[in-house]
Amino acid sequence: MDERVRLLEDLANPVRYGTLVRLDQGPATASELAAALGVSPTQLANHLRRLRERGLVAVRRSGRHAAYELAEPGLRELFSVLNELRHERAGDSPAQASSRPAGTCYDHLSGRLGVALFDTLCEQGALVREGGAVRLGEGAEPALARFGLEVPAARRRLMAYACLDASEGRPHLGGALGAELARALVERGWVQPEPGSREARITLAGRRALRPLVGEARLG
Repeated sequence: MDERVRLLEDLANPVRYGTLVRLDQGPATASELAAALGVSPTQLANHLRRLRERGLVAVRRSGRHAAYELAEPGLRELFSVLNELRHERAGDSPAQASSRPAGTCYDHLSGRLGVALFDTLCEQGALVREGGAVRLGEGAEPALARFGLEVPAARRRLMAYACLDASEGRPHLGGALGAELARALVERGWVQPEPGSREARITLAGRRALRPLVGEARLG
């Protein structure tokens, strides 16, 4: 059987899919997963075993303590695409879907800032859109350097893709490059995520630094 079909079969069960979505938020014990999904430990155990066998979930043990974690980072891109197809974002209520200065979508930046960064990188030749796909362009190295980034090495995770922004109706940058860009802006103190939510704040230092890079009008 095609491995892609096998993956879709793994995700087709609500318990398995719910387990992976929960683990995308961070590691959890079996009891925490069972409580979050509203299933019995016995029922969950069968699904965890299948997810481990398929390489989608891993377990870390410390003495008698066992915590499960997501083992396939590429699932974040799949979750994002599924959300795009059904116009949903994890953690977003209809009221939160209105335009906002900045936010997070899994591990990349969303909101007006996320869209502005994507548009800027496309205009500077760092990213090239080819239909629904996105690839690195010839201008990637100098454009990314302005944000303190180097061109990432090839990895299993999708490098870059256009992720439809729920609040803006336009794409922001997803994939490994989107995650690296978000991490760099947070480490520089330009963006400050709000703990326990998908909201983020552009700091005063961030506005000063980002204004010449993406433009004041785009920051809002």
